[in-house]
Amino acid sequence: MNKKVIWSLVLIAIFGLIGYYFSPENKLAIGQKADKIVINKANHELLLFNDEDLLARYSVSLGKKGLGKKTREGDNLTPEGRFKGKKRPQSKFHKAISIGEWGDCCAVLIHGQEVGWIRKFQRWMDWTDGCIALTNDEIDEIYLAVNNGVIIEINP
Repeated sequence: MNKKVIWSLVLIAIFGLIGYYFSPENKLAIGQKADKIVINKANHELLLFNDEDLLARYSVSLGKKGLGKKTREGDNLTPEGRFKGKKRPQSKFHKAISIGEWGDCCAVLIHGQEVGWIRKFQRWMDWTDGCIALTNDEIDEIYLAVNNGVIIEINP
């Protein structure tokens, strides 16, 4: 390939990444409430519901060891099951929601990012120690929509 073609491809890739980074996301309406969070690990998605009505869908990153089921602290897997969430206004990953018994023993959270500028690029790989990760804007939105005791269902 000649240099013009290579530079054209590089510029297209750069502008594509910039467009992806800054493209707007759908947002919940201000004051909208949710009573259930469903995480489908195989699809890397978090679904937010109120009275069984789907309010929003988010792409997430999971535990870095794959899609297996968490069985112990430190296994870098995301748990499965039905839990109750508890809001945590501060964590090293921006805001967070603790996940039931795992939140108490193993600090499993639904959380934002420690390095906020990464934003949507975090979705490209599973990188957590077993948590469910979103962008900081997304966890802010979910955090406002749920109350302590929110039902969290994590499916394989």
